[in-house]
Amino acid sequence: MPSSPIIVLSFGRSGSTWVSDIISKSLGGLLLFEPLHPETCSFAAEICYGDAADPAMSERLAGLLAGILAKQDRNRWLLRNHLFSPLEEVSQTFVDTVWDECEILGFKEIRATFLIDWLLAHLHARIVYLVRHPYAVIASLHRRRNFWNEFGFARHWRLFQERVLLNPRHQALLQPYQPIIAAAQTQTERETVMWAATHKIASADLARHGLPIFHYEDFYEKPFPTTRALLSYLGHDASIHPAHIFVPSMTTIRTVHGLSASESDYSRKGLAIFWQDILSPTNLRVIGEIVQAFDIHDYDGRLWA
Repeated sequence: MPSSPIIVLSFGRSGSTWVSDIISKSLGGLLLFEPLHPETCSFAAEICYGDAADPAMSERLAGLLAGILAKQDRNRWLLRNHLFSPLEEVSQTFVDTVWDECEILGFKEIRATFLIDWLLAHLHARIVYLVRHPYAVIASLHRRRNFWNEFGFARHWRLFQERVLLNPRHQALLQPYQPIIAAAQTQTERETVMWAATHKIASADLARHGLPIFHYEDFYEKPFPTTRALLSYLGHDASIHPAHIFVPSMTTIRTVHGLSASESDYSRKGLAIFWQDILSPTNLRVIGEIVQAFDIHDYDGRLWA
């Protein structure tokens, strides 16, 4: 088990798999894939959006993650972003070789953004927290409606309400935003509330520990200097090969940096390429109003929306 695992956290559809790939390829080890998913965690529904404040849950979580990081749990789901797809077609011999030969650096997890305090205290983790523009996140969720299939969106929303929006630990921070939370009725509105509340709480937790926030847009627009800054933060001075950044996550027509004519599309439209033709004007207005109501600013100090 690594003495100080690297743990990539983010809201879903924010680029955590891509950034995990960059770290893995740059450092030559594996960041495992979402150990709190039902595929590998028997109590996934109980810990989803939780903070492990209950001692019994804390003990269960510590046991699970210790076993995973020590390679005692060799569920191939954990190698999902390092193996071919579909996973079931990869030979067991190859899977065993990967487990035997590769170093485990840590993991990425999109349901553990409220575990920052726990991860620092129990795993001495090096936290990489990633945030992406809310329009891009919601647009990506619109395109991948199966994202919520693990429990179904209605249950995800209920768990989020119970463990985040109604959690006494977060009440002081979220109190000013209760009217906009209560008014959220459509799935788009509730997804945006989930994004906004997650960002608000995680930002406060990270600030208490003096930890940075990394931005998806920086990796997209300034891949090499941003990756160098990330590796430096993690205590490494690794050289950067272009494949570490552009393969496999950055090969679609809209996410290629100057390698094809599609670059002109980004030059003209900017980040809107991530939500144009996906979100309607009504969607954009609704998302913008919620983000502004939560008083969330981007890293340039402007209101994000």
